[in-house]
Amino acid sequence: MSSYSSYEERRSRMNIRKFKEADRHQVLDLAKRFNHVEYMEFRDNRIMSEKQMDLAYQAVTNNTDNIYVADDSGHILGYIELTIQKDYFTERKQAYISAIAVSVQGEGKGIGKALMKQAELWASNLGLSELILDVFVANERAVKMYEHLGYHKEIVKMVKQNP
Repeated sequence: MSSYSSYEERRSRMNIRKFKEADRHQVLDLAKRFNHVEYMEFRDNRIMSEKQMDLAYQAVTNNTDNIYVADDSGHILGYIELTIQKDYFTERKQAYISAIAVSVQGEGKGIGKALMKQAELWASNLGLSELILDVFVANERAVKMYEHLGYHKEIVKMVKQNP
């Protein structure tokens, strides 16, 4: 079997679907991937890790209708959490990508792109014309993927640690 047909076979088994309660543990495990990002020196990694896990727990507890998973025969390869927010300047409703994580096994296989496509569909179904997300600049792989998908930097947050 060629590597192309092997890829196509794996891709055909994977589907993007709504979160189910049975996915909770796997999604929370995936959320640990957020702690593999280099934070600025002044950020305490332990506190960042706890906050990231708290956000993931809140998502699988309070926002389950807006979480989608990339399921490959019962194995969750990635997930995306979506919410609605209002633009500060225009007060127009926007789709906000609260979280997206892909497993190590899912990297480079189009999982992130498929989840982002689901976000676009979700936003379109709600009549939302803008999708917004935040990403740490040190997460270069994610930044490149978002730019490849047509996302643009709008606001740059500047940080200086005061001596």
